[in-house]
Amino acid sequence: MQNFYFRILLSAIYFLPVFATAQMVTKQIVIANGGEYSNPNDFVTINVFDPETQLTTNLATIYTQSVQGMFVNGNFAYVAAQDSLVKINLESGEKVAAIGLSGVNKFGVYQDKLIVTRQYPVTSGFVQIRNLIDLSLIKTFDEVSDEAYDVIVVADSAYISVTGGWAATAGKLAILDMKNEVFVRETDFGTAAVGISKGFQNGNELLFVCKTPYMGTSGSIIKYNLNNSSSTVSTFQHILGKAAGTINGQLYLMIDGNIGSISLNEMAITDISLITDNSPNLDITACALDVVNEKIYASFSYWISPDGTGKIFDLNGNETGQYDVGISSEDLAVNYLDVTGFPDAGEVTQQISVYPNPCLNTLAFSSAFGRASQLSVIDLAGKEVLSINSSAGFNSPVDVSILKPGIYFLRINVDEQGFTTKFVKQ
Repeated sequence: MQNFYFRILLSAIYFLPVFATAQMVTKQIVIANGGEYSNPNDFVTINVFDPETQLTTNLATIYTQSVQGMFVNGNFAYVAAQDSLVKINLESGEKVAAIGLSGVNKFGVYQDKLIVTRQYPVTSGFVQIRNLIDLSLIKTFDEVSDEAYDVIVVADSAYISVTGGWAATAGKLAILDMKNEVFVRETDFGTAAVGISKGFQNGNELLFVCKTPYMGTSGSIIKYNLNNSSSTVSTFQHILGKAAGTINGQLYLMIDGNIGSISLNEMAITDISLITDNSPNLDITACALDVVNEKIYASFSYWISPDGTGKIFDLNGNETGQYDVGISSEDLAVNYLDVTGFPDAGEVTQQISVYPNPCLNTLAFSSAFGRASQLSVIDLAGKEVLSINSSAGFNSPVDVSILKPGIYFLRINVDEQGFTTKFVKQ
């Protein structure tokens, strides 16, 4: 019943306009490690990092090598691991669904459908729609002409970057009508869009980073106008790589092996080396932007041992923390939680107070309305983890020693009135 108060936001950064009207928290950072190259006994591992407790937990193992992509939707991670598509529960680590799928690459979500892009070794069927629950096939789009990469869903349309294979000479954009499940069209952006890959929504525009091809010396960014379908190409005489995300008019991405930023208004480099790779043995292998806390997560690793290291930075490039990564840490995803439906703690502080906050083993509360008849503690997944009921009423303090460290919501009922506030368990 407590889940009524929660609505889980699709955690892709594509949906930034929602943040303006939603009360968001960053629940966890999900880390996909590909394992040691050519070692048949080292497998893909999925870790989760809790920004509140600063702890990294090994959540699941997928018995394949390499990670092509990962997408977090609600309480589940969808992982493209070599030739497998695996759905993982981010609370329990349970692999709730798994299928073999050659060439599986990246993902997007439309309602109850998972949009899957595919690449080599497949030679057709580069985009599929699958059931979000059990991963069963719904439809294959044979009209998409070549290997596909990223997915951006806007309203009832899906926009797919068509990067092609290693010898591709142009970048394309495929558009799907998801409501009717039909292919709409494919636009050829030409040679300047070679390497088209990660995409983001920025207002009424879509941005696509065109990564520098092997032995290349330049990369581009495509701006696609959603209102009139026009596009512009901005070319940079630098090596462009993986992109973390956009915020405050800046795009954060890899430039010449480091992480820099580009002004989206001026389409000019703001900082070419905001975050530098100073390790002689590690590369920046994944990066992600937490738009709620305005943090950049960067995984430094290599394709053979030892394990790498994860570092957290503010938007000025200052290191603020670390997290654990393994060998070949190939992807990161931010899992956001929308708590808009929960009463704002600021509205009830005059009616109920909790202390100490943060707490360790006991939590006391006081109310101007008398003795509590019911108390519930709810975690960020919307799960009730502690409940006390007494028809005669009870007073604080409450033993919370069984709770894991993290953020919780305390809800008490006093004289048939309900009050809610937040607290932190250390």
